[in-house]
Amino acid sequence: MTCMQDLIPRSCRGRTLIALLTLCLLGMPAAAAVLETTYMGRITALDPLSGTITIRAESQYSCDYSGSVAVCSFAPITPMQVVGTVSDEGIFNTFRNNDPVVATILGASGGEWAGFALVAPVPGTDQWAATEVFGDPHTIPVNLAGNYEMDYSTTPDCSACTGSVCKAQSAHVVLKSEGNIVLERSLTAGNSARYSGRNDGSSVSILYLSGEADSGPCSPAGAMAGMQPISNFIIHVVPPIGQAGTPGIVTHPTAAGIEPKVTPLATPAATQAPSGCALVVTAFCIVAVGLRRRFS
Repeated sequence: MTCMQDLIPRSCRGRTLIALLTLCLLGMPAAAAVLETTYMGRITALDPLSGTITIRAESQYSCDYSGSVAVCSFAPITPMQVVGTVSDEGIFNTFRNNDPVVATILGASGGEWAGFALVAPVPGTDQWAATEVFGDPHTIPVNLAGNYEMDYSTTPDCSACTGSVCKAQSAHVVLKSEGNIVLERSLTAGNSARYSGRNDGSSVSILYLSGEADSGPCSPAGAMAGMQPISNFIIHVVPPIGQAGTPGIVTHPTAAGIEPKVTPLATPAATQAPSGCALVVTAFCIVAVGLRRRFS
């Protein structure tokens, strides 16, 4: 029996929709990882109404693999305006126009800021360190102020996965001070941790908002290609007494051996002109892809 809109009940049309969506999902290639590009520059516009921040990017982070060890650094570029959306409106209470920042955009200008950090010069060096971080600290290739370092890993919720990414059950946070672990904590969304054990007036506060994890541990086949997991934190650092961060002239620090923060795009599959049937399936594919949202 053929389902025709004018002759067949709505239930048949519903089954047709499900079948078309199934064909679409089976035929779709895995989503490619989203390109991450990291810039250093200064804020030129904050727009809370549209949820966007614009920076004047003056240098870009990249790595050289020609030697035995990767050498990563910020290199000057022709200044350009880069705008991105932010997921936490609290960022507008922290940043101001002309603040020096290191920020990573997903895709290109107009995409989402995966990580956004207020930076200040490290006394006695040409390096910069972060005093405020919003978003994913893994996308910010500078240390925290006060010679602190923060790393994290996430545990997937295997009942909430989409392709290569799952919602995270928790984040395991490790904070180091001058290379030594001083705090290690498992945080669920909305929980925080704080360290102030040094005698120099410094402290680090870490708030875990939400996160994603790789779906590999949830699949018998292991890790699969696709979008990279992104997590959201708010990190606030009070630098040691006498080392309070102050805006300075943006220079271009280098850092040997830092892992690259740019994930290359997968090679796109060749496309063909759609047939009449394919046009119908494609329409439903667009709807299906539109339903995919990041976990928050």
